[in-house]
This record gives sequence, structure tokens and C-alpha cells, in this order.
Amino acid sequence: MKPNPMLERLDLVHQVWLVGTAASAMAAAAAAAVAQRGLDAPAAPGGLPPAAWPAAAALAGGLLATGAAAWAAARARRAHGALASAARGIAQEQPEAEEVALPLLSESLDLQDSSAALRRAVASLRQRIDSLKAQNDALAARLTHRTLELTSLQDLSIGLAHKGNDVAGLVDEALHALERTMAYSSASVWARGDLDPAQPVALLGYRSTASELAGLALSDLVGLRLSRANLQRYEQIEENGQPIIENRPQQGLLAWLWAMVTDDARTSALYRATRSWMAVPLAVSDSSRHGHHDRVLGVLRVDHTEPEHFGDERARLLTAVASQTALAMRHAHLLARERDNAAAAERNRLARDLHDAVSQTLFAANLLAGTLARDTTLPPAAREQAATLSRLNQGALAEMRMLMFELKPDALATLPLAELLQQAASALAARGGLDVQVHLDPADPPAATRLHLYRLAQEALSNVARHSGAHHVHLGWHSPVAGQGVLSVRDDGHGFDTTAPHPGHYGLAHMHERAALLGGTLRLDSAPGEGTSVAVEVSWDAPARGGTRSSPLQNQETQP
Repeated sequence: MKPNPMLERLDLVHQVWLVGTAASAMAAAAAAAVAQRGLDAPAAPGGLPPAAWPAAAALAGGLLATGAAAWAAARARRAHGALASAARGIAQEQPEAEEVALPLLSESLDLQDSSAALRRAVASLRQRIDSLKAQNDALAARLTHRTLELTSLQDLSIGLAHKGNDVAGLVDEALHALERTMAYSSASVWARGDLDPAQPVALLGYRSTASELAGLALSDLVGLRLSRANLQRYEQIEENGQPIIENRPQQGLLAWLWAMVTDDARTSALYRATRSWMAVPLAVSDSSRHGHHDRVLGVLRVDHTEPEHFGDERARLLTAVASQTALAMRHAHLLARERDNAAAAERNRLARDLHDAVSQTLFAANLLAGTLARDTTLPPAAREQAATLSRLNQGALAEMRMLMFELKPDALATLPLAELLQQAASALAARGGLDVQVHLDPADPPAATRLHLYRLAQEALSNVARHSGAHHVHLGWHSPVAGQGVLSVRDDGHGFDTTAPHPGHYGLAHMHERAALLGGTLRLDSAPGEGTSVAVEVSWDAPARGGTRSSPLQNQETQP
């Protein structure tokens, strides 16, 4: 059946009126046609003939039915209007549109089902929109965070490139870059001294919010050793080259109390408030004759006061920071080694030049002076002056030999301690005016300990020559027990008050610092008119007490 164009241009109410009226008229016409057969019946006075009653009844019934249908259609139209109005409010996408709700129509069963279905569809659509908005916000936040990470990593690369071979500056730059992208209670970098596997682990740099560290300067902790428990974790990372994440670190009460009592590392304050932590290796690719592998230069650790804080995203960021920092540290180490190699080559050249030129001249002058001093044909005064000149030449030769010895760092690293001390005693004796007695034990400590002991002896003998006014000095080295030794320097000079301040004199302070670096003890005994005695006790089998702290002296070990 084809649709009627005229009906399509009318609303539901008018369609009902039109169709109902037409149906009523048709019913009335049919009833009138039927009534034609009874036209001869007499009509009631003032009324319709009996045959017209069916037509009138049909018309009246049709009009009444039409009115009822129109009333129902009008209700349906109002309901549809309310539904359409709510739909338009939702479709406008205004801020208040989310408050608009589709009405639940009750005018008829079909309208109730239809409106309920539409309400469910709109609610589902809103949930989908809210889900998409949440996903979009999450993606926007991740994009913003990732952009910040990439920017920070780029700034870190630029910052590390400008630090050169300043390892402390490299560490501080890495911790600063990490602070901009990751929340933490403390962050620290640990490594072995001079990136040497034989050196102990020490703190290179840190940042912390711990209250017990608030009054400390950065230099108060940098260079100190790692606590025992954390040293085990460091060695684990160093061995397998894999990061460690502890989101709920467990420690029994007895273990905690034992650590508090036995662990004297001040660096433990960095971790006392920790509820979760993550540590990654500072690793670089290294090629050797044994193949290609990763070398761990240190460990970057981050701590937080909340459990379950570290996940894959933070691990990825920390690994990226650690990778760049490790490359920069490796580059700095190579630059420092290249600089040291260049300095060593220059010292060797100077030693060769001094030996080939100045030493030979002094040797010839000494032979000539000795010959003149033994020439009996010369006046006594001339022979005495020649003997004085010979002693001066011998002293100059001894000083020159000592200078050439100092210029060769290989000699300091390879010669035994007894020979090093003998060289220092010979140089002092060659200056004249001092009787130097030497008693040396052949026991030889490791290279690092040996070098510090040699410098201590040099400083003590130099103080004797410059300040003591002594005539006799004794230099001794003996090892009563394997792995332990005592270096002693005694003189018969005028002595001094050890409790009085000596402004401008830093020799004793340097000696105490060197002894501390060795983990040993320095005893100084002196009084006015009673001479001076210096003794340093060291042990090279046990680790140094207090760990290894970086010092300016450590960067001057090969200097004369």
C-alpha cells in the first residue's frame, strides 16, 4: 500500500481526526442507504424518521470514537514532544547537557518500552563517552609526562656533556634530572674508587629529604662507605648487571636492631624511612679479549616512603638516566686516564732531560771538586772550599736523583716500601747537617698503602729538616705481625707544644688525613726541648675504618 502524501503532511492528531471523521461519514452513508427501504414509515412528530436513526447513531458513534482516538493521539504527541525536547538538549552538547535525561513515557506500553530502550542507549553512550574521555585524559597525561621525560633526558645529555671529567658534577647533574621527573625520598649514586674493582664502594653523590640529614653538607657524606646490608645488594647488581626493585622490603625486628647496633655507616640515614626502593646498574658496554660484555661502573638507587611505588614506567626512566650517566662517567674516566698518561709521559721526558743534562753536569762538577779537595799542592783554604763545593754537589746530585725518582710514577708504584724510604732518607742526608739512621723491615704492603706511607715519611722528614733544628734523626719501618706495620720518625730537635695552634702549617693535618685514609692511627709525641716522635700504625689485611673518603690528596699521589 502506497503512503498517502496528504496524511504525511499532518501530525498524528489531525490524521486521527481526518481518518475518523471520514470513517464516520462513510458509516453514516451506509446506514442511510440501508434506511432507504423504510422511508414509508411515519416519522415521529418533530424528529427523524425511524429509518434515519441507524445513520445518526453510526455518525455519532464514529465521531465519539474519533474524539477518543484524537485524545489518545494528543497524549502520544505530547509524550513524543517531551522526548524530542530532551533529545535536542542532549544533542546540543552544552555543559549542562549531561544533566538532561530522557523521560520514561507511561502513556502507552509501546511508548514506555521505546523510551526505556532509548534511556538505556543514552546511558550506555554516556558511559562510553566518559570512558573515552578518561582514556584521552590518561593518554594526555602520559604524553605530557613522556614529553617531560624526553626533555629532561635531553637536558641531561647536554648537562653531562658540559661536565667533562668532573665525576661529582656528573652525578649531581643526573640526580637533578631525575628529580624533575620522579618523586623520591632519597636518590644516591655509589661506585668503587677510581672505577677500580679492587677499591671499596663509596658514596659519590645523593639527594635526600631525610630530617636527620637536613643539617649536613653534601661533603659530610660523600666519600663514605656503604652500609653492610646495602653493600651486599651492590655486589649483587655488580655481579649480574640487573636492576633490583623492592616495593615491600621485609626486615625482621631482630635483624633491624642488629643492623642499628653493628652498622656504623652514616650513609644508612638515607634509607631508614624507605618503604620501597629501586636500584639500577650504571653499566657500559665493554670489549675485551674475553668477549663483549657490560661493565658495571656503579649503582643508581632511588627510595620512596610509600610501598608499591616503583613499576615498569619508573624502572624504564631510571634505566635511561643510569645509561646516560654511566656513559658520561666512562668518558670522564677515559679523559682522566688520558690526562694522567699525558702527565706521566711529560714527567718521563723531564726526567730524561734532567738525567742527560743537569745530572751529568753536576756529576762532572762533583768529580772536579773532589779532585781539587785532594790536591795537596793547593793551599788549605782552597782545598777546604773545594771540599765544601764537593759536598754541595753531592747534595744537589741527591736532590736531582730524588726529583727524577719522583717524576717517574712507575717507580713509586712498583718499588718496595723499604727502597722508597731509603731514597727519602738518602735525599735528607745529602742536604748535610743531619745524621740519618735507617732501620727498615723488608715487609712490603700493597701499592696504595705503600704510597701513602712513603708520603707520610716524606712529610715527617721534611718537617725535621725545616723546623726541628735536630742533629740526629731515625727513620724506621717494621712489621711485627703479618699484615700490620709501624712507620716511625724520631729526631733530637727542640720539639714543640702539640696542644698549641700552629696557623699556616698544614703538614700535620695532611699526615692525620693520610693516616685516616689508610684506616690507621697516627701518634705524635713532642715537647719543647725533647725532640719529636711520629708513629703511624697501619693494617692492610682488614678494610680501612670509616671507608674511603675522596680527598684532594688522592688526586696528587703521583705529584712530587
